[in-house]
Amino acid sequence: MNPIQRFFSQLSERFATLSQGQKVAALVLATVTIGSILAMSFWIKTPDLQLLYANLSEQDASAIVDNLKSQKIPYELSNQGKTIRVPANQVHEVRLKMASEGLPEGSEVGLEIFDKTSLGMTDFIQKLNFQRALQGELSRTIKTLDAVDHARVHLVIPKQTLFIREKPKGKASVTIKTKAGKFLNESQVQGIVHLVSASVEGITADNVAVVDVKGNLLSGSQEMNAGAARSSSNYQHKRRVEQELEKNILAMLEDALGQGMVIARVTADLDFEKNDHTEEIYDPDSAVVRSSQTASESVVGATPTGGVIGVQAQLPAGQNEGGTGTSGQPSKRDKNNQVQNFEINKITRVVSKPTGTVNKLSVAVMINGIMAENDAGDEEYQARTQEEMDKYTQIVQSAVGYNQERGDQIKVENIQFDRSVEQQRLADLEREKNIDLAFQAGKYILGLVFVILFYTRAIKPLITWITTTVKPDEEQEEEKVAEEGMTDAQKEDEEELRRLEEGLASATEMRKSVTDFIESDPKYTAGVVRKWLREKAGATQA
Repeated sequence: MNPIQRFFSQLSERFATLSQGQKVAALVLATVTIGSILAMSFWIKTPDLQLLYANLSEQDASAIVDNLKSQKIPYELSNQGKTIRVPANQVHEVRLKMASEGLPEGSEVGLEIFDKTSLGMTDFIQKLNFQRALQGELSRTIKTLDAVDHARVHLVIPKQTLFIREKPKGKASVTIKTKAGKFLNESQVQGIVHLVSASVEGITADNVAVVDVKGNLLSGSQEMNAGAARSSSNYQHKRRVEQELEKNILAMLEDALGQGMVIARVTADLDFEKNDHTEEIYDPDSAVVRSSQTASESVVGATPTGGVIGVQAQLPAGQNEGGTGTSGQPSKRDKNNQVQNFEINKITRVVSKPTGTVNKLSVAVMINGIMAENDAGDEEYQARTQEEMDKYTQIVQSAVGYNQERGDQIKVENIQFDRSVEQQRLADLEREKNIDLAFQAGKYILGLVFVILFYTRAIKPLITWITTTVKPDEEQEEEKVAEEGMTDAQKEDEEELRRLEEGLASATEMRKSVTDFIESDPKYTAGVVRKWLREKAGATQA
């Protein structure tokens, strides 16, 4: 017989000897024991639940719960079913899984409203559903932006008319709730405006208003938007320049001093005016031939008999050019003419001044000191030396491109930083971490203590009671009969014998105790005995 069979055999024999009330008590005890063990195991194995989603709509909550059930992932509902918690080690995995399936969808109604249509739907209901669908689709699209947490769109769709001149204009309004730590710049707001105006017929960008959850108007007229866009662009360029210079300062100083030991701020005065001018440069010493013209004429022939017609006919004889001087004689005439035009060298240059040039820089840098031990061994703040500050000033000048002629100002100071808030935050985090750790440890320790107490107070006595040798029924009957056949004198003798055995046992234990005491401290025992003897001798003499 194996140990398990022997145990159950003894248990059945012991259970058979119990009375009816004892049997009921034993069954109740066994039930409570098993239930307690199961409850403790379930409590220990209960997972640590963390927030998955909050403020869900009923549709999204229902879809997410069905998805969790299909994946057999434990969950917990709270806040009237709007908040769902799952085990901490599965939060990120479940969110990615839900996102891949398009959950949560949101409470907005999109074009899926037309998936189910009714034959008795009126024209008014159809137009209303179409408006709701457009609003829902635009809200979903706007919420896909990285900085947008929630969006709601209201549309006023213009009515169709046969007259073009009397065609009304539509309007739209958009309410935006941004995520924590994020904001929408002017270009993003204009993107939302044009998204709405381009998605709905009859609505122009001028008739789209964008506000935040605090009621601040984020959009305006086109003229204002254009000016704001330019101003925003200039401001963003200015901030990029300042941030780049701050980054240069921190990159050089924090590598030497440590993270969080330097605070740098740069203010840049930039020139955004655009100036173009044309220059013409003349070089009088450099003459360039622009054009050259040469003309040559030669006439050979005889003079007519009647003389030369014209002015030459009036001239005295012998003065005719190229002639023989006499009528009818051969004559020759040559004529050369050359013309050259010169031009002075000219250079034309268009000079454009770039926008966003630096007019002046103002730099402020704060450097924290160090914590060092004093003579007493306590940590105290020690400021930087003047030599160190001069060195750091030169480093800052090199990092920002310091130009004294431009009027740049650089101020580097040694100031003790106030780290109390950060230290308190770190202390709070450490305390929360310790509390969580203590809670987890206490959870297991409490379970272990419960198991030990339950074993020592319930399980072990029950096992001892079960495994105690049970006398056969025949022996019990014989003892009962023997006791009934005894006389009163025999019963008294039996009782006296029992008391004598108990007294002998007590005397034996007392003797053993005295012996142990004498062996542990013989000198003290001898002194006690001498004292007893003196007291006895004094009593005898008296």
